[in-house]
Amino acid sequence: MIIWYWSVKGGVGTSVVAAATAIRLASDDCEATLVDLTGDQPALLGMIAGEVPSEPGIGDWVAAGDGVAADAIGRLLEDVAPGLRLLRRGTQPALDALDDGRRRLVLALEVLARIGPVVVDAGLDPFELRSDLTARHRPVCVLRSCYLALTRAQRASGPYDRVVLVEEPGRALRMRDVASAVGASNVERVAWDPRVARSVDAGTIVSMLPPPLRRFELPA
Repeated sequence: MIIWYWSVKGGVGTSVVAAATAIRLASDDCEATLVDLTGDQPALLGMIAGEVPSEPGIGDWVAAGDGVAADAIGRLLEDVAPGLRLLRRGTQPALDALDDGRRRLVLALEVLARIGPVVVDAGLDPFELRSDLTARHRPVCVLRSCYLALTRAQRASGPYDRVVLVEEPGRALRMRDVASAVGASNVERVAWDPRVARSVDAGTIVSMLPPPLRRFELPA
């Protein structure tokens, strides 16, 4: 299983939801891999992360071309917690509009999925690589109950079959409004909670996953 988290707007919580999903899968005795296409996951997980990426990752493997064996990608994985591994973005951009780069990235994800579930933090997915995934993969759009986010979503191609909605207090838009606006058939709610931000700031999200992130239903 490959779960591809993406969004149409920055700052909605895509990276946090992706990390929480991988952490929960690992706690369920799955060998989960978290693939970081944005570069935010090391800092979010409380790992060492410099301003300039220095560790090789998925982008370097994609850029190496077909001269590097597919199973070599396993050497780039880092253990984060029992059952949870991270594949960093690396020193090269992983997102690529070129057909060969797209093919290599999907191949890498499929190789990793042979071991266990793969969770991808695709951020804004600017080249719409979600359209390259097969039917057995799970593209999930992360949105907030925000008029601007919904307006952008209506202009961006989906799919929106699966949506994770971060519900903020005081917003007028509700789950049914979001589902109607983008045509989502499956919307999971995550309550906005200051404990989530505090856990990210303190680097404790892996060891102490906040309650709101333990409750939403993971994509099947």
